Amino acid sequence: MKPTDLRGILQYIPRFREQTFVISADGAVVSDVNFTNLLLDIAVLRSLNIRVVLVHGAGELIGQLARERGTTPSNLDGTGITDDETLELSVTAANRLTHEILEGLSVSDQRAASANAIISHPKGVIEGVDQQHAGRIERVDVSMLKTLLAEGIIPVMPPLGFDGEGNTFRLNSDAIALAVSEVLGAIKLIFISTTDGLKIEGKLVRQILSNDLEKALKDNAGIEAGQSSKARHAAKACAKGVPRVHLINGRVAEGLLAEVFSNEGIGTLIYANEYQQIR
Repeated sequence: MKPTDLRGILQYIPRFREQTFVISADGAVVSDVNFTNLLLDIAVLRSLNIRVVLVHGAGELIGQLARERGTTPSNLDGTGITDDETLELSVTAANRLTHEILEGLSVSDQRAASANAIISHPKGVIEGVDQQHAGRIERVDVSMLKTLLAEGIIPVMPPLGFDGEGNTFRLNSDAIALAVSEVLGAIKLIFISTTDGLKIEGKLVRQILSNDLEKALKDNAGIEAGQSSKARHAAKACAKGVPRVHLINGRVAEGLLAEVFSNEGIGTLIYANEYQQIR
């Protein structure tokens, strides 16, 4: 089925209408030339009354800004130590990307807003090492997100968290997407990266039960290092009630629509139980 075939899409509309999708795009995807097309795909979802929350990373731009300054960031993906300079780079990168996303969505007449809905606190000291400005998610401001969604506004969420004292913390975008999916009761969590999906022992997996994925993670069954975060958060999402999690390549034209509106898809589907193995 071609994603532009409206007759094929029609069968999915009753199932998805007024439901919530959480879409998490890596920083490398946001910086890619195809991201404009991805925003158009999101506009199509909104035109079908699908509620969308867009979470984005910033690692690619943080690295670029660091190279321009001749410095080395302490961490890129929000999972490790975040020193003062890396936090400054993170805020600069996140704000720039959020602004670009808001601009891109406005081109297709989509209403969107940057949301500081992640309340967080410092990770503190782990195994004797101060994580400095790296944060952990304390809670999600569900009321804010639901208010925006009810008004047809797309919440755009940077990889940052905030406390009640005016402090900002660097967070991992995968973790934010998981937390948001859980509290909003999302029916789909879609991780968008620059890989075609999840590979186990070098082979692309098209569909996998979350229990089997958890087993593979425990057994260290050849999951590539760059995909372990997505795999872990996907398995956790299914355990917390998200029926389907998708891992797709954001550089594929119309890839998001092809994944959502066809049985074959383009990437990897992780499903919570055997009744949800169809996209």
